[in-house]
Amino acid sequence: MKNTSFFLFVLTLCMIGNVGANIFQRANTTLLFVNGLRYKKWLKVHCKSGNNDMGVHYLKQEGIYYFSFHDNFMGNTLFWCTLSKGPDYKISSKFDAYVEDNRELHGDTYSYIAKDDGIYHQNRVYPKLHKKFDWNRRY
Repeated sequence: MKNTSFFLFVLTLCMIGNVGANIFQRANTTLLFVNGLRYKKWLKVHCKSGNNDMGVHYLKQEGIYYFSFHDNFMGNTLFWCTLSKGPDYKISSKFDAYVEDNRELHGDTYSYIAKDDGIYHQNRVYPKLHKKFDWNRRY
């Protein structure tokens, strides 16, 4: 009888733990990058957070790179990215690509399109593609 009661107690704790984890888990957020540069220029994408370095990715013209993540438990998720134009990658723009904001819904896709005159952006809050960053600037 003791073993059965203990087993049910442990099982109940595990079930509560799993339900609690699902309640607090937030939806995936996705950062998506598109090379919209002309003249067959390549785009270098390098994104980082305080805990993750997503590595360097080279996109050919019209190439796409994306990754998804969950916001951290502390509510302060931040990803910053550097986009650089080929062929020498000396023209670049460094910016905060995602800053967690608890006032907005989570699980959105943040799209960044590199064009010759700058970096364009759109998401659910800003559905119309708009220029957000210039080249050769650090934000």
